[in-house]
Amino acid sequence: MTRMIIFGNRAHYSAIGGVENSIRSMLKVVSQRQAIMVCREPLNQESMDLTSLDLPEGIELITYKDEYERGLVRRLPFLCHGGEILPEIYRALHKRFPDATLIMRHHMHVLAAYRAGYRDIRYLVPSLTINQLRENLSGASIFEKINIMIHMWVDGWLQSKALAVAQLFVFSASMQDQVRHRLPGQAKGKSIYLVKPGIDDTRFMPASANEKTGIRDLLGLPLDKKLFLFVGRFVQAKGLDYLLGAFALQSTDCYLILLGEGESELSMRKRIDALGIRDRVVWVGTTSRVENYYRACDVFVMSSTYEPLGQTILEAAACGIGIAAFGAHSGVITATHELGLGDMVSYANKLDAESLAEAMSRAMDRSMRPQMALLGKSVSKSYSWETLLGHLIE
Repeated sequence: MTRMIIFGNRAHYSAIGGVENSIRSMLKVVSQRQAIMVCREPLNQESMDLTSLDLPEGIELITYKDEYERGLVRRLPFLCHGGEILPEIYRALHKRFPDATLIMRHHMHVLAAYRAGYRDIRYLVPSLTINQLRENLSGASIFEKINIMIHMWVDGWLQSKALAVAQLFVFSASMQDQVRHRLPGQAKGKSIYLVKPGIDDTRFMPASANEKTGIRDLLGLPLDKKLFLFVGRFVQAKGLDYLLGAFALQSTDCYLILLGEGESELSMRKRIDALGIRDRVVWVGTTSRVENYYRACDVFVMSSTYEPLGQTILEAAACGIGIAAFGAHSGVITATHELGLGDMVSYANKLDAESLAEAMSRAMDRSMRPQMALLGKSVSKSYSWETLLGHLIE
């Protein structure tokens, strides 16, 4: 009999985000067999992928109310066990499927499942919370810094506990090193398995010149301009100040397409006005059809200063467009150099807007080369969701 697979993640499975995209992709792979998805109920104003609201056939959905809304003091006694609600959910699942294989993408689910009696827990670590939050300290007010540091300490401690009790899988050697450093003493020598994510080659593929023009027309984007694209959360770790400063140094026939949302949007709008580039910036918001924007644009800019892997950079590469990113010598913590993208990426070797601007210009020139489409197709062949799931459940 085939073992049940249980997926666990904090955000609703239809939320727009890289982690949720990975879960949806794996759910499609297991759609012909039994599987269960455990996630929170959608939050108010949470951006959802409306095309994914219906789960694939054969997938059972279990949702719960997010306990973060209760406040830290009320939640504190239950934190080390994964919360108050989640352990009860996993206890009920343990009674039904004691031999299930669990694939977790959030540390609170790991702790809750372990508390409920599960031991076969595979934790596909999305990032280290403490490193991600540290990037948000820059430019924050004193009150914001205090909140961030409390969050860093609490979630950093909880994630370390989760790392100690689960089988660990990561998408990059950079994340391997970060996780190894965060392992508590009793777990220092445990294995951390390196796996690759997947790319849906039915969505992410190069566009011909005629297709690119047609997609731009459909999306209402400038037809005869050079288009740079940013995709991601508007947060400090995405290096948005560098991105905007670098774009301001580009020629006036260039436009910047911003796809995403986040708490930095207001400060970004003020910075855009101060730089005098408002007329050349297009705000898209969130969309479940991000592939249309990759295929419509010329260059994807990954300006992140912290990125455990960067699913977006793989998707952009699969679409055969130029890529600009900070290089390893700039001091950022990213895995860009590990992805085997070769000539598709133009690197900035200093952590400043001027260096990124030069990389963006080189990437724009490179994007016009006909071999970029062939390179994009080769990227898709190297990354498979089926292969990833096979590694996780073998």
